[in-house]
Amino acid sequence: MAILAIDTAQSAGGLALAHQGRLLGELVIDSPTTHSRRLLNSLDFLLEQCGLGRGDLEGLAVTLGPGFFTGLRIGLASAQGLALALDLPLAGFSCLRLLAAGLAGARGVVWAVADARRGLVYAAPFLASADGLERLDQDAAYSPARLAPLLKPPATLVGAGARLYASELLGPGLELAPALADLPRPGLLALLGQQRLAQGQGLRPEALQPRYCRPSDAEVRFGLPLDQYRLLE
Repeated sequence: MAILAIDTAQSAGGLALAHQGRLLGELVIDSPTTHSRRLLNSLDFLLEQCGLGRGDLEGLAVTLGPGFFTGLRIGLASAQGLALALDLPLAGFSCLRLLAAGLAGARGVVWAVADARRGLVYAAPFLASADGLERLDQDAAYSPARLAPLLKPPATLVGAGARLYASELLGPGLELAPALADLPRPGLLALLGQQRLAQGQGLRPEALQPRYCRPSDAEVRFGLPLDQYRLLE
């Protein structure tokens, strides 16, 4: 039996399978083809390569946001559909927590900073130690100008948003993580999901909702502010 992870929150999307703390397979694709056109075909390919079928799955892990609106909906809807069809529990994770967790060996404050488009980033700080990650604040959408004063050194910044706005965000005592760490790992999501599900913390599909962390473009046109639109977890 295995855990399936689905991450389609950014332009690069991925799937992974894990079993008993071991990563069986991982697939990451960043192409112009939309997630909706490649996700299920990619799933069938990954299962086949690992010698498994959908009936061998015992749970799913999925990213809930913040991220790109359409990608989040595709990933979550696919995970919910599979969970309903196969009667499996789900574990949902913050995309920013996943990004911070992928910075292997980090110690101290880590800011996960993802691109939110429209001149914004999604960001959240975590305290990294040998015991894991401790969240220091909620996931939120910021303009780079509003985020910069919150970045107190020493700290490490990771994510495509940090790299995109490095000239505005970096200063003395603030370090940019290697570019390889900017890509969230669905394999790590699968392992984290396996841990949570093993602790009996799985949820029914209807209990999970996408966490956008900022209003949609339509809502902005009706007057909701883009900045300081915060997600309460």
